[in-house]
Amino acid sequence: MSFSFLLLAHAAHAAEPAAPAAPADADSGEDEVSEEQSVDGYTELEDAQAGRAGTLEERLWLTWGYVPAEGYTPSDTLELSYTGKGLLKNTEFDLAQYFEHDDVDNTTGFTLGWMQRWVKDGGRKSAIPSIGTLTEYYLRTPGVINLPEFAPGATVGDHVAEVLTVAKYVGPGTLYLNGEAQMQLFNSEICVTEDDVAIQPKDAPDQNGPAAPNYDGCDYWAPFTLVARIGYKLPVIPDKLDVELDFTHETNEFATQEASDTLPEPEPHYPYEMGNVAVMWHINDHWTLSPGVLFGLDGHEETPTYEAGIFLLHE
Repeated sequence: MSFSFLLLAHAAHAAEPAAPAAPADADSGEDEVSEEQSVDGYTELEDAQAGRAGTLEERLWLTWGYVPAEGYTPSDTLELSYTGKGLLKNTEFDLAQYFEHDDVDNTTGFTLGWMQRWVKDGGRKSAIPSIGTLTEYYLRTPGVINLPEFAPGATVGDHVAEVLTVAKYVGPGTLYLNGEAQMQLFNSEICVTEDDVAIQPKDAPDQNGPAAPNYDGCDYWAPFTLVARIGYKLPVIPDKLDVELDFTHETNEFATQEASDTLPEPEPHYPYEMGNVAVMWHINDHWTLSPGVLFGLDGHEETPTYEAGIFLLHE
């Protein structure tokens, strides 16, 4: 091969147009919609957005609350999530561990989750919203049900939940709609037997003396729990500070029994209505800190009067 031919080949190669820049939703990071519509804060609002492709994220919720029927309720949740690459760049897998303490019992379990964005918001001038689903399975911690300090709350069986999320740019921020259905599995009641009376706290639910057991005095977990939630995220300082507000209506996890000869006045279990406010501070590309507070709006004994806490994200 002659030297002149090599020069011509080099010149032809130099004249080729440069490769186009990678699109915003390449596997190397979040697309614009995911970045703008993600709700990384102290809230239970779902946003239908996966994390950064190929990235492991860690989330921590620390909460201190008060429920009239249960007393003070400190709790924590630690969650690990991974978002796939390529065809799975809109798919997120979650594993969370939950613990709560109150005056009646302790509760702990694991949650396995699969989040999928099916439709991407078409933009502010489009009517197409983001649509996503979250499938979760709650697994009670093995062996805990046999520990007195975890009764009766530990008797809650496993449950599976499906959350549908619709999110749309509205005004300067994003509007979110959540609809959730949860189905209870296994261990469907809390009953106090003669052996339990000696170890139960005096304010344990439906303690009716040394019955063996009095089934009319049991608390029955409702077979289905339904949740409707609406929220809005408003950017205050782009890429730095956001404010999120939401309202939740949730059916009670217990079913109210009908009156009978042995239970003339059954304990009613009302739905919950709650409001939440969270501030999201994006410290840098990898850390987000969010303080927030939830308020009960209906005044019922089983509805939290308040829950205040901190959310921390590392990605």
